[in-house]
Amino acid sequence: MSAAPEAPAAAPVESAAAPPRTPPYRLFEVVGLELEYPIVGADLEVLHLVEDAFRGLAGRPTSDLEHGEAGFSNELADHVFELKTLVPAASLVAAERALADGVRHFNRYLAERWGARLLPTGMHPFMRPEEGRIWQRSGRPIYATYDRVFGIGGHGWLNVQSCHVNLPFGETETDAVRLHEAIRSLLPYLPALAASSPVVEGKLGPAVDNRLTFYGGNQRRVPSISGQVIPEPMASLAAYKRDVLGTIYRDLRAIPEAARLRHEWVNSRGAIVRFMRRAIEIRVLDTQECPAMDVAVAAFLRGALAWLVRCLAAGELEPAEQAALVADYRSTVAEGRAARTTAGHLAPAGSRAGDLLASLLDRAREELPADERPYVDRVAERLATGNLSERIRARVEPLPERHREGALREIYAELAVCLDQNRPWAG
Repeated sequence: MSAAPEAPAAAPVESAAAPPRTPPYRLFEVVGLELEYPIVGADLEVLHLVEDAFRGLAGRPTSDLEHGEAGFSNELADHVFELKTLVPAASLVAAERALADGVRHFNRYLAERWGARLLPTGMHPFMRPEEGRIWQRSGRPIYATYDRVFGIGGHGWLNVQSCHVNLPFGETETDAVRLHEAIRSLLPYLPALAASSPVVEGKLGPAVDNRLTFYGGNQRRVPSISGQVIPEPMASLAAYKRDVLGTIYRDLRAIPEAARLRHEWVNSRGAIVRFMRRAIEIRVLDTQECPAMDVAVAAFLRGALAWLVRCLAAGELEPAEQAALVADYRSTVAEGRAARTTAGHLAPAGSRAGDLLASLLDRAREELPADERPYVDRVAERLATGNLSERIRARVEPLPERHREGALREIYAELAVCLDQNRPWAG
């Protein structure tokens, strides 16, 4: 959930009622995926090679390029880039193929040119913030503004890799409101499935999802930007513009040097309404070890949210209290699958977060096309055996402290191979 924009040239929402850039897709008709990866060397050291790699692959200086059905774009840090579906994908099976092909294409070039490779998961396990550098091409004024306003030298800015899932908010305002509420209801528990950031500077961190822990305090100077991470209920799209974006823009106007940030992408809640895309972007997911697993998570979301939207339409699901959702989110970030829930809207209060998600597996499977249902089986296995963060911790924690770094290096080398081969980690 990088706080910096992935498209700094977008028009500011506060300035105009711009025409939609995309068709008004039906709910769940398509899915857009964005995955972030750092470039590392043979010893997993951070390498600032994105600009050079983009130039070599494109044959000219650029901040964006395409390969087949996949696109590549720069991120805030110059050792990290975003791999994405070029257009919203109707088939997640096809999206997986495109993303996996993009990884192989990029990895092949890195290996041949520099002996480098891509590394998965939600944080680089050994990077120190002082090793990070800000991207220097397109968007540089935006990134410099973020630095002046917030100081972006920490892990939550320069050492984050997330998966963003974009879902169209439908053809009507009622569609958008219901989808937003469904996402809000499920969001607190998603780190129990997707956490993949157990390590900070070579040590096991305090939380199951350390990426989200760092992220939570990034923008304390303007608290309205991220709010409580869990979005507030949305009564209408106009109310969202007024109460969420309007409040953020007002608070930014009080900081003269922050003028460049008054765009819809500055909103850093765990799910944000992207009016320019006519979509809602889910941002609490750590990047997994391979596109196959990121797509599996996206398929589960597609199915589970479709069922929740139908429950809302039938009056079978009431909006949960904000305070309970926020408490559940914080517990899940800290404790993962074992976190005890309090909201009680999707499972009895006191249920474990992992069990709550597991209770939705069959519902999600029923909502998906036949070729996407096997993805739910992968999610079921992960909920049963542990998210990636929990499994890495389980392998390392029993070891004496002096042996842990070596074990972590072996694990992350295995994960880099999983990424290249597009296969889930068996460790």
